[in-house]
Amino acid sequence: MSNSLIDLDNISVLFGAETAVKQVSFCVHAGEFIGLIGPNGAGKSTLLKVILGLQMPSKGRVRKDATSVIGYIPQRGDLGPIAMPISALEVVMLGSRGSKQVALRSLEAVHMADVAKKRFNDLSGGQQQRVFIAKALASDPNVLILDEPTTGIDERSQTEFYDILRDLQHQGMTIVMVSHDVDTVLRLVTRVVCLNQTIVYDGPPQHFESDKYLPSFFTAQHRQLHHHHGGQHA
Repeated sequence: MSNSLIDLDNISVLFGAETAVKQVSFCVHAGEFIGLIGPNGAGKSTLLKVILGLQMPSKGRVRKDATSVIGYIPQRGDLGPIAMPISALEVVMLGSRGSKQVALRSLEAVHMADVAKKRFNDLSGGQQQRVFIAKALASDPNVLILDEPTTGIDERSQTEFYDILRDLQHQGMTIVMVSHDVDTVLRLVTRVVCLNQTIVYDGPPQHFESDKYLPSFFTAQHRQLHHHHGGQHA
C-alpha cells in the first residue's frame, strides 16, 4: 500500500537520561490494522502519545497526511473528565461536537444504541469501551488509535470488542492498537510492530515468533495467563 497516513521518521523520546523510544521509523498506511506489542516499559504508550501529538519527540518528526483524522480510545482506567454521572449518549456527544444525531448513529455502529440513556459509570467495562469507540467514531476519523483497550474486561466482552474492530477495518478504517494479548493480535491484525524501545519486528503476523522477539519472561507470563484463561472457560 502506498497511501501513507502517518509517517514516523527516526523518533526518539528521552526523559532526562532515560531513553523511552529510540530511533523508531515506520509508516501507517490506509486500511492497515497494526498491532503494536512489546514488554512493559518498551515505549508503546509513549509512541502513541507522539502520534497523537501529546508528547513531543526528542529527535525525529511525525508527518501526517492532510486527510488523517485520528480517533483515540484510551485504557479503561484513563477516563479523565468522562468519569462523571452523565449518560452514554452525552459521552459520545463530546466527540460529535454536541450533535445528538451523529452520536446516536455512532452508538448504533457499535451496537450500543439501547444504552444511550444509561449512566456511563453504570455500564460494564466492555460496554464503556464500546461507548469510547462510538465517541471516537463520532468525530468521523479515518484512523483509530487504541491503548490496551480490553484491559480489565471479561472474555466475552473482549470478543465482541474485537469483532467491532474487525468490522471497522473491513469497512476501510485504519487501526493502530497497543495490546498485551499477543495471541489475539496475531489473529486479528494485518501487521505486527514489536517495540522494545526500538523496533525489533515489523511485518506480517504469520511470520512473528514470540520466542524470538519478546523477552522470555514476557512470553512465559503470557503463556501462563493464556493457559489460565483457557482452563477457566474450558
